[in-house]
Amino acid sequence: MANVAFGHMHLYFPPTLKGDNNPFTQGDADPYLNFPYGCCGPEVKAITAPCKGHLDLLDTDEGKPVVTWAPGQKANFTLSGAAIKTSIENPEGGNHYGGSCQVGFSTDKGKTFKVAATWQGNCPLRNGGEDPAQQVFDFEVPADIASGNAVLAWTWINREKEFNMNCASVMISGDGNNDTPQDPVASSTAPTAPTKTSNPNAQPTGNTQYTLEGCTCECPSNEWTSKCSCQCDSPSKSKKRHIVERKVLALHRRNLEIAESLKNPIRRATASVAFKDLPDMLLSIDTDGADCESPGNPFELQFPNPGTNVIPGDGEYELSKPTGNCVGGVVGTMAQ
Repeated sequence: MANVAFGHMHLYFPPTLKGDNNPFTQGDADPYLNFPYGCCGPEVKAITAPCKGHLDLLDTDEGKPVVTWAPGQKANFTLSGAAIKTSIENPEGGNHYGGSCQVGFSTDKGKTFKVAATWQGNCPLRNGGEDPAQQVFDFEVPADIASGNAVLAWTWINREKEFNMNCASVMISGDGNNDTPQDPVASSTAPTAPTKTSNPNAQPTGNTQYTLEGCTCECPSNEWTSKCSCQCDSPSKSKKRHIVERKVLALHRRNLEIAESLKNPIRRATASVAFKDLPDMLLSIDTDGADCESPGNPFELQFPNPGTNVIPGDGEYELSKPTGNCVGGVVGTMAQ
């Protein structure tokens, strides 16, 4: 069931440091953003610093903030498995059918990273593919994080016991009353998200309609299902109908999850814990020199200190805590 791929996933929004969709990237983008630490050849094995070694771009033109968020604001990030557009050849990635993730912030230029949210399983979304439009994750910016430049960090540990980390330069500003994140400069390669079809003349059918890639699709309203049905407007698009149906099913399930979470709020208490007292992100795991090891197949990682904003997985894989000296801190032996 897992998507086996040489490459993996990277942070797409906010655009990661040295990303191909980052408007401030100069020269080649980093071709290894998709790859986990210690993987796939000497070039990647040589990367030993947090944030793929790009924290030195902070306070330069390439490290300018790509998005502005307010303390306490509802925000989101997206993931992509697309090949990095750069002169160095690199493969398209894959979501490895899930894993566990954290996002957090550093206000000291990467010396420490505090947990903002933890996904205990199903991250990246199993059925979301590699398209960032289908890999969207909501969280809250810590309520008392200091204003000014900050670093957003995303980490992922999959069932193959591989660790990846990407980072974005962000600006913290405002009073938290604005729940709409400011988009970065648009990328010419940004995907078009599927939209619900609006038809005022349609009769109620008990189905929710979506349009995506020239296809009109229906999924049972307010019901979990294993399949959505699509009709496409041309023979060439019909050949890819099964792919579109999988994408729409992932979107439909996400909409149901969001609706359910609004009725039954997940454990969220970011306002009750000071930013300085949030746990450190777990960075020293499954890398060379790390004393902490994730359980691997058939389990997904259960972060031992996930913080106050915890998003449970879908239960497809049992969770298990890591073994060893699993404290927050630097990646492997990579002290700065």
